Amino acid sequence: MNAKFWFVGFSSALMLALSVGGPLHTSVFPRVAPSVTLADDDLDPLVDLEVSVDVQRARKIDVVTGQPSSFSVRVTVGGERWESPPVGGFDVWDIGTAWFDVSDDQALVPVTIEVLEGGEVMDISPQGDSLAVTYDLRTGDWSGDDYLGDPSGYGHASGTEDGESTDRDYEIWFHIGFNDYDGDGLTYWEEVNVYQTDPGQNDAGIDYDGDGVPIEWEDHWGYDPFAAEDHHRLDPDRDGLQNTEEYMMGQWLADPFRQDIYIENDYMEPHNGITPLIPQESLQLQYSSFTKHHIMLLVDDGLMGGSDILPYREMSWDDYEDYYTDYFLHGDPGNPRRGVFHWAIIIHDANRMFGRGVGGFNFMRDSFAICSAYIQWWRPWEEGSVLGHGGSYMHELGHQLGLDHLRCFPWQPLYWISGSYRSCMNYRYNYKIVDYSDGTHGFMDRDEWSQLDLARFQR
Repeated sequence: MNAKFWFVGFSSALMLALSVGGPLHTSVFPRVAPSVTLADDDLDPLVDLEVSVDVQRARKIDVVTGQPSSFSVRVTVGGERWESPPVGGFDVWDIGTAWFDVSDDQALVPVTIEVLEGGEVMDISPQGDSLAVTYDLRTGDWSGDDYLGDPSGYGHASGTEDGESTDRDYEIWFHIGFNDYDGDGLTYWEEVNVYQTDPGQNDAGIDYDGDGVPIEWEDHWGYDPFAAEDHHRLDPDRDGLQNTEEYMMGQWLADPFRQDIYIENDYMEPHNGITPLIPQESLQLQYSSFTKHHIMLLVDDGLMGGSDILPYREMSWDDYEDYYTDYFLHGDPGNPRRGVFHWAIIIHDANRMFGRGVGGFNFMRDSFAICSAYIQWWRPWEEGSVLGHGGSYMHELGHQLGLDHLRCFPWQPLYWISGSYRSCMNYRYNYKIVDYSDGTHGFMDRDEWSQLDLARFQR
């Protein structure tokens, strides 16, 4: 790995949050706009104002093996409408950016976003189906169905936010901006009335208070860019990513106020005619399980420039630590992925170590292995492979996040009395369910979603 994997990007959210082990974080910068009535003057005399809506990513939450979705995204601002070309796939990125001319003396701009499948509007909103927000040209913020402090993330919306899960639910990531004269993402009103910076000079990338993150990131997330915060330690969402790491992961939709999990998958090379794999649907099923609990899981399966093919060998415990150093850290103990990504190595089997077949195992606090050849042998049909790989992957990830398992087999009474504990952490369902349990199913069930500890990393 090298610096090419780290990109500076923008995502957005705001809420009063808890710092790591500390009291309520109260230094969120209060950007108070004038009255919400019509502005008296031109909101930005340097440009003829336009609003942009960048549709960054969308996916259907109800994943069906072998059936990727086909859909389009429609954006309406005022009386203007833009619709993307139809796109297909389980998880589609960079769908398009729509631009709209708006009134230069009207501060509040209504924006509606819709996902259409087969001409029908799907559900991406906690209220109804369409997502309706109001963008404020003075502050660069929006509110409504998605807002600063939204539990599911600012710039993210999901059809499951209404508390119901159906086959019409999608989730979408987006960003609303404007044609900023100097390109730093700060509005004219902010620069003149709040920060006293020059609206004709690009301030992007400048860390005025020396706290490790630049002005545009602090502005976007509600911090005061001129009052130093301890962003190297602050982790308001308690996901193990400090604010400086959230900043580094900005292009990959990191949100400092919504929990995020990043994993790098590396694959052992083919052997004896078998190629280790993780089916795309296996990952997508996990994404859907996590998004229903306001957690974003994202796996670098090549998407973020990682994911290597590793040489085959019969592995011992010491070999896994060597591979971690050589292929995850790439010989650099200070590799910036450490403490941000978990590492998954997709291997053939672990018979040499365990003396029998296993679906996977943890070998370091932030690293685990999935025995793909064994799962392919045990679940050779398509849906069986998807559920087998997905359940085993999420099981081992559960251990990474502090969950214990219920180890039971068909020849044991525990296997037959644990049916209400419907979780991939239960050996009875390891290859059948890609989800944790919420503790609502009765005898022997566990509320695992409330027990997750996302901050467990190898430091």
